[in-house]
Amino acid sequence: MLSEERIKKMIRLSDYEAGMGELDLRRTRYRRRDYVRLQVLRAVAGMVAASILILGMVMLYFIDSIPWKTYVSEGFFTLDRTLWITGGVVVWLILLGILCSFTKRRSKREYDEAAARVYEYDATLDQLLRLYEDEKKEENT
Repeated sequence: MLSEERIKKMIRLSDYEAGMGELDLRRTRYRRRDYVRLQVLRAVAGMVAASILILGMVMLYFIDSIPWKTYVSEGFFTLDRTLWITGGVVVWLILLGILCSFTKRRSKREYDEAAARVYEYDATLDQLLRLYEDEKKEENT
C-alpha cells in the first residue's frame, strides 16, 4: 500500500539527486581539507596558465617595437628593467595570494553547505528506510 509520507520523501530525494545532489555528492567524496586544496590548486594552475598566455600575447604584440640591438649591447637585465620585472613579479604574487585566500574561503563555504545538504539527504533516507520497515512489520502482523 502506498503511503503519502513515503511518496513525499521519495519525491524530495529524487529531486535532490537529479539537481544539486549530484554535485554535492561529488564534492563530499573528499575530505574538506582535500577539496579545498584541490580547488586552490586548480585556481593557481589557471592563474599561471593565464599569466603565461597574457605575457606571450603582450610580447607578440610589441615584438616589432622591441629594440633588440640595445638589449644585445647593454644586456637585458639593466637596473631599470630588473626593477620593473621585480615589481611585476611582486604584484603577480600578491594577486596570487588574494586569489588563493578567496578560493580557500569560497571552497570551505561550498563544502560546508554541500555537507549539510548531504547530511539532510542521508537523514531522509534513514527515515524512508524506517517507514519501509514499519510498513513491513504491519503487513506481517
